[in-house]
Amino acid sequence: MKLNKYILPVVLMAGCAVLPSCDDRLDIGQHGVTNVSNFYKTDADAEEAVTACYDAWKSVYVPSFWVKNLLSDDVYNGGESWTAGSPALAYYTFDSGMSYISQWYEALYKVIYRANVVLENTSAEGASPTMKRAIAEAHVFRAMAYLDLIPYWGTPVLVDHVLAPSEYSSPNGDTAALWALVEADLNAALAGGLDEKANVNAWTYRITKGFAQALLGKAYVLQKKWSEAASILETLIISEKYDLEASMEDLMTLKGEESKETLFESNWVYDPSQSSAMAPMIWVYTQWRGGGMWNHTPAAAAQWNDSGWGFFNPTEEIQKAFESEEGKDGYRYNCYIKDLKFMNDNGVTLMSSILECPDHCGLFDWKYRVLTPGTYQWYFALSPNNTRYMRYAEVLLYAAEANLQAGDPAKAKKYLNDVRKRAKLADKDNVTMADIKLERQLELWFEGSRYQDLVRWGDAASVLANRGKSRPALKADGTITHMTYATDGFKAGKHELLPFPTSEINSNPNLVQNPGW
Repeated sequence: MKLNKYILPVVLMAGCAVLPSCDDRLDIGQHGVTNVSNFYKTDADAEEAVTACYDAWKSVYVPSFWVKNLLSDDVYNGGESWTAGSPALAYYTFDSGMSYISQWYEALYKVIYRANVVLENTSAEGASPTMKRAIAEAHVFRAMAYLDLIPYWGTPVLVDHVLAPSEYSSPNGDTAALWALVEADLNAALAGGLDEKANVNAWTYRITKGFAQALLGKAYVLQKKWSEAASILETLIISEKYDLEASMEDLMTLKGEESKETLFESNWVYDPSQSSAMAPMIWVYTQWRGGGMWNHTPAAAAQWNDSGWGFFNPTEEIQKAFESEEGKDGYRYNCYIKDLKFMNDNGVTLMSSILECPDHCGLFDWKYRVLTPGTYQWYFALSPNNTRYMRYAEVLLYAAEANLQAGDPAKAKKYLNDVRKRAKLADKDNVTMADIKLERQLELWFEGSRYQDLVRWGDAASVLANRGKSRPALKADGTITHMTYATDGFKAGKHELLPFPTSEINSNPNLVQNPGW
């Protein structure tokens, strides 16, 4: 049967040799394909084109979640064994061939490509409101991609248009020019076209003006443009279109979707006919390990899906940080993390036949727990829980940092304490950078900001130096032992930036690898 696909073209070619009219007969237009020259002319075309950007962004979330969180001291690697998952990534023994790094890098450039297609083919001149919105959203998507690429790779290739074949081997980008593109994109988006929330309780599945303002504020903070950051974030805050939710326990679960606190989230829709496409696999990875490791009573299984893979377990470092600031009974701490006693009391216990649960210190992620009600269960802990990119608490903490650095400690105090009040903590009086650093560590735990924060503050070399050198294991009797590794940990002068993927280096002779790789 395999020969048929080769025989048929040969027969057709032979027929063409003796039939002069064969070329005409074979000149058949592709069904279901629209010529580019006839596209991008209507509102429906613009909507379809920018929807491709939204779709591409969904593919960014899983690899970025792995890389951003495992590089930090927020979570261990975890899983069913010491070698499962991505221990090399979690403990700084990875190289430029690391799959999640290359997947993330490629996914970001996929977003950039699709944004460039929209921007090159949709004219703003005489455009309808729908087309203007599509153009503005494409600008934001390109900026979003570079807001990941620049901090993590430093000098990624600058691509501000659809590349011609002769440009496929472009050199490293200039960091200043890359940041200028981010600022230009976000300012262009803010100049017109974006939707704006009607009020604090309204929710939109699209990129909004407020989200673009938040991204611009973040871009300014990462560049240490403190006054500019404080100004644009203040504009967002006084708009009163976003607010903190009163309860924290369900913020990042299925129940917390469409929150007044969310600035942008990718929408995942329940569709039992397409189980593998209706939910990101990341919830399978984060949910507590099933498959013969943990017992679940019927009462527990009625609340939480029990078919996860058990990666991303909270660390002893985050336990100490929470307990030192909030105590063991801290409200926010217990909304995010549960201890072994709580889990046992609620019907989740480690099987007695299991010798140890690796990369586990008796703490469980509660922030992203997969809820059974409303969850489509297809062997794994799949859930149509929306993936969040940024929430209002992060805006307030960026604003606190920007105002403190810009010389306005009163505003820094206000915004920091707004976050602390919701966490049921006492106000801080004389706010310092140490206070802001700690608050970001606790409030944004396991949301992908920690590693980037440590690097930009210059704290990574000290905080992450021993990352992975001591890895805990939870025994069936509740005791904890540790495995020791001598060579793991963050290396100054190397791990401040990720390596460009091996595939990129091999295919682009003009791309210079980052130092140390």
